[in-house]
Amino acid sequence: MKRTFRIFGITLAVIFVLLLCLILIPFLFKEKLGQVVKNTANKTLCTELNFSEMDVSFIRHFPHLTINLSDFSLKSSAPFSQDTLISAEMVSFGVNLGSLVSGPVEITKIYIDHGRIIVQYNEEGTPNYQIYNESSDSVERSEPSSEPGEPASESAEIRIEHIIFTHTDFVYSDPSIPMNIVAHGIDYRGKNDISNYILRLDSKVRIDSIDLVYDQIPYIKAKPLDAELITQVDLNSLDMKFEKNDLKIKDVPFEFKGELNFRKDGYEIFIAFFSMFQEEYLSGSLWMISTDSLWLSAKTDVNVTLENWAKGFGIKETDLRGKFNMKLNAKGIYATGQNPESKQPDTVILSIPDFTLTSKLSDGFFQDKTLPQAIRDISFNLSASGTNHDYRTINLQIENLKAGILNNRIEGYLRVYGLVDLPLEAKFLSHVNLAELKEAIPLDSLDLKGMLDLDLEVKGNYAPKKKRFPVAIVTLILNDGAIQTKYYPCPIENIHLAATIVNKTGKLSGTTVRLDPLSFTFEGNPFEFRGGLSNPEDLQYDLVSKGSIDLAGIYHLFSRKGMELAGYIATDLILKGKESDALAGHYDRLYNRGKLVLRNIALTTEYLPKPVILQSGVFRFENERVWFEKFDSRYDVSDITMDGYLSNVINYVLAKNQPLKGNFAFRSNYLLLDEFRSSAEPDPPQSSTETAYSPSVIVIPKNLEIGLNADLKKIRFQGLDITNLTSTVEVQKGLLLLKAMNFDLIGCNVNMEATYGSITPKKAFFDFDINAKDFDIQRAYREVELFRNLLTSARKCEGIVSLDYSLKGRLNAGMNPVYPSLEGGGTLSLKKVKVMGLKLFTAMGKNLGKDGIKNPDLSKVDLRTTIKNNVITLERTKMKMAGFRFRVEGQTNFNGEMNLKSRLGLPPLGIFGIPMRILGTTENPKFKYGRGTRDKDVEETEYTDELPPEMLKMIRTAKEEDLPGDTISPPR
Repeated sequence: MKRTFRIFGITLAVIFVLLLCLILIPFLFKEKLGQVVKNTANKTLCTELNFSEMDVSFIRHFPHLTINLSDFSLKSSAPFSQDTLISAEMVSFGVNLGSLVSGPVEITKIYIDHGRIIVQYNEEGTPNYQIYNESSDSVERSEPSSEPGEPASESAEIRIEHIIFTHTDFVYSDPSIPMNIVAHGIDYRGKNDISNYILRLDSKVRIDSIDLVYDQIPYIKAKPLDAELITQVDLNSLDMKFEKNDLKIKDVPFEFKGELNFRKDGYEIFIAFFSMFQEEYLSGSLWMISTDSLWLSAKTDVNVTLENWAKGFGIKETDLRGKFNMKLNAKGIYATGQNPESKQPDTVILSIPDFTLTSKLSDGFFQDKTLPQAIRDISFNLSASGTNHDYRTINLQIENLKAGILNNRIEGYLRVYGLVDLPLEAKFLSHVNLAELKEAIPLDSLDLKGMLDLDLEVKGNYAPKKKRFPVAIVTLILNDGAIQTKYYPCPIENIHLAATIVNKTGKLSGTTVRLDPLSFTFEGNPFEFRGGLSNPEDLQYDLVSKGSIDLAGIYHLFSRKGMELAGYIATDLILKGKESDALAGHYDRLYNRGKLVLRNIALTTEYLPKPVILQSGVFRFENERVWFEKFDSRYDVSDITMDGYLSNVINYVLAKNQPLKGNFAFRSNYLLLDEFRSSAEPDPPQSSTETAYSPSVIVIPKNLEIGLNADLKKIRFQGLDITNLTSTVEVQKGLLLLKAMNFDLIGCNVNMEATYGSITPKKAFFDFDINAKDFDIQRAYREVELFRNLLTSARKCEGIVSLDYSLKGRLNAGMNPVYPSLEGGGTLSLKKVKVMGLKLFTAMGKNLGKDGIKNPDLSKVDLRTTIKNNVITLERTKMKMAGFRFRVEGQTNFNGEMNLKSRLGLPPLGIFGIPMRILGTTENPKFKYGRGTRDKDVEETEYTDELPPEMLKMIRTAKEEDLPGDTISPPR
């Protein structure tokens, strides 16, 4: 009996000691652990962490000692710094008891209770979870305080072995993929173990509801999920092995296994999955090896009853039925590369895996339960294959294609027997009451009406280059049609369409297309188009259009994002003729008559910062010509009035490599050329509403032969104002030529001939001959950038000069000159010029002790220079200044370096003189006396990117020959 009481007493004592420890340890270490939490957060985190209360306890996660933070929140990293990354009613950190004594404190467990975790990326792929200081090291203990008697500022070692979530939500958003995942009610328990550099992760997770949306399409919606996962990671190679991944989505189980191995020149992936539900299954595997090409082996086997699996997945929004099966086998290499049949750069598919695919759906049924009717009797048999690793061998057959809504039916088949010459066979029949589609198909804002009938039967080869076309009879008829959307109150109504395509010979020449008619009414305005095309080898056309269209209403009806369109179009056209007559110049055999009237056309697009507005204009068709009459247009502050014609229009539209010809006269009161630069494709919108542009040169199309007789009152280009410009402008062969140009610039009259063309969207070339008489040198320096860069010394000059110069060179993407490419020469004549404060003359006067040289007056001096390889060469030039006779020659460059040889002839006759060399730079000239020959030459920058001979010949021909055509005087 005493023994029993003794054992009972010892037991009570042990229990008492344990209870006392459970109470005292948290109390004794609370202050220390609180300081550890603060130090660790301050040391490791770069974002804001908040909590309302801290507690240390064994009770909350017994028997583990935990630091418990109530009302926990942790802010995201930039650029999401105003958002929350993690929030929870309680976050707890499990502490290793032994580390409380031995130090440093180790955190081995994390608990999140009733939390919310948000992981998100922006468009550039920047995440919100970069919350750690780069300089932080959470494994080491902080250094002790430098003040004696103060406790060490200790932070924790974080060695997570267990992670536990309860009743936690998770949100993932990445617009760059684009993918969104939302999971509610996550219960997760995970633990890890590291042995021999192998990390093993064991996880169990249960999710009450998960949504997965990819590219705005929901693939999983509000489905529960259970999973047991075992993953191994080799910490040396980062190879991963998915040893066990058992998932359960609602009632449907899935098993996943796989491996990811990194190779020196790529990677290798193997994934296999299997699911069995109600004695039906789906299985598959994918093995990929990626190096310089992609080798893959894929298998899929699916045999399911859609109704059973829909119930298993918990799909309640739709009623799915039918028997579906699919088998896929694929094996081989996918590779792309240079087309072996082409000498030009041309990337093509060189190899594909051999594959076979079969799929069948029978007795299919689909109903959106928010709608009264279903799509019934859905069926198809699909088979496809590819052999010899050649995509051109792909065969595709879709048989027994059927579907129906109420009394509306579609049925048919499609067979493609390879992609070489595209042999095909197809037949489709359809009878649809468009108004009944909305009873089974969610059309959102779209309301359709009309009876649509399709009868299609096609058999043969489609190979236009070989003049082959399938034997075909296609009929498409729509009666009493209408289209209404929520974006605009008025519908397009009274739509009638009768279209046919007929070919009875199997030859391209036997093809006939008829549209008789396409007609509709919009806002009370009727429009009708009738037409026929036949024999594409020698196209014969017969087109009639009559009616009017309100572009703003049409645009708003269909509401295209990123574009605005307004204005009015009226047509009354008859176009009839044959391609061969147009090409042969038999214009009397053509009958092209009528007008196309445009009024207040405004186009706004995200590719241009301002709207393009055509205030009025009439297209008048007259056989081979299209006349432009009274075209008044604006783009922001620029205005253009234009009359003229285009010719060869039919050939340009119907045949390849045919130029569009024309002659125009145009006038402008103000033209801002900077507005017309082309731009590269805009980047996706950033955080602001502005659109980013990539600079590009002005590209002249090569299939234009357009002459213009111009009268422009004012032009502005890169801050330069040109007035009273008259010129003959020609656009031909990708060139812009300015002939007999006369204009006023910086107060003087200028005559000029110029050529411009683009080499690539980022490079262009130019040449010009200019003659400018008696202009103010100071004004030229201030207003003309090219003059300022060619003659940097002009900044210190005043007076009147003339220029006769020829120059050619290249332009970069910003339309700025590439200075090493400049080549040319000419004369700058000084009529009456005073040089003030120029460092060259100031330093010369100071060296010689002659004040008159510092600010000389120069008259009747011709400076002849040539330019090449970034160097300006000055020929021997003589001038008088302050009684002295000065002679100079030599070189400078666009970097400001100088190497000039000079002689200062002494009064009265300059027979005796002082030889000098002027070296250094224009900002810091250096003088040396005597005839030295070892001075360093100015640095050349050789430019070798010359235009090819055929382009030079084309430019020379274009300059010498004028475009043929009638001259059109500028409109007044």
